[in-house]
Amino acid sequence: MSKLELSPLAPANFSINNAYALFKTSIEVSIPFQQYLGPIESAALAQFIADNENFGKQINKNQKSSLTDELNKLDKESVGFLKEIKRINKSYLKSPDEAKNVAAQAVDVFITPYKEADGLPLNSRVVTFSEIVGKYKANTAVQAAAKVLGIDSSFASLETKNIASNAIYKSRNDEYAQAEASGTSLKPAAVTGYNQFCTAVTQAANFTPNEHIISLFHQLDELRKTYHALGGNGKDTPAAPDAAPAK
Repeated sequence: MSKLELSPLAPANFSINNAYALFKTSIEVSIPFQQYLGPIESAALAQFIADNENFGKQINKNQKSSLTDELNKLDKESVGFLKEIKRINKSYLKSPDEAKNVAAQAVDVFITPYKEADGLPLNSRVVTFSEIVGKYKANTAVQAAAKVLGIDSSFASLETKNIASNAIYKSRNDEYAQAEASGTSLKPAAVTGYNQFCTAVTQAANFTPNEHIISLFHQLDELRKTYHALGGNGKDTPAAPDAAPAK
C-alpha cells in the first residue's frame, strides 16, 4: 500500500486573509470528525483551533479602521443624491409642463445606464459615480436640463460627496495595505498549528487508518489543492467597507 501524502502547500507564504480563510475552513471540515480522532490528532486540532482564533482576532484588530464610519456616511449621502436625481427626474417624465417633460427625457436618457449604480459594491460605486459626474459636466445639454428640473444642485452634491468618499476610500486601503505588509505576530503560530494538525492526520491515515480518518485526510487535501492556486501571492482586499475576514 502506497504512503498517503498531502498535496504540497506553503501557507506561511499566503497573505494573512488567505491564510486565515484556509485555516478556518480546514477547522470547519475537521470538527465533525473529532470523535474519530486519536489523542495526538485531537490535541493537535485543539491547539490549531486556539491558535487560529487568536490569529483571527488580531486580523480584525489590524483591519479595523477609524475611517470606515466616515466612509459609510459619505457613501450613504452620495447614494442619496443619486436616488434624489432619479426620483425627481422620474416625477417629471409625464409632466404636462412641456419644458420640464423634455428636460426629464434628456436626463432620463443620460441616467438610464446608471440606474443600478447605487446597488454596486462600494469600490465600483465610487468609480461609477465619478464617471456619472464627469460625463454630466461634459454634457451642457444635460446640465441645462438638470437646471430646469432643479436637480443641478443634486449633481453638484453628488460630486462633492463622491470626491470625499474616494479620498477616504483610498486612505483606508492604504491602511489595509500597511497592515498586510506588516503582517501579524500570530500568523506563524497559526501556520505551525495547521501544519502540525495536517501532519498528525497524515500519520493517522497511514498508520492507524479508518474510514473517517481517510475521509478527513482527503477533505484536507482537497482544500490544499484549492488554495494552492493562490500560490501565496494573493493580495487581500476587503470585500465591504465594514467587513472583516475573521468571524
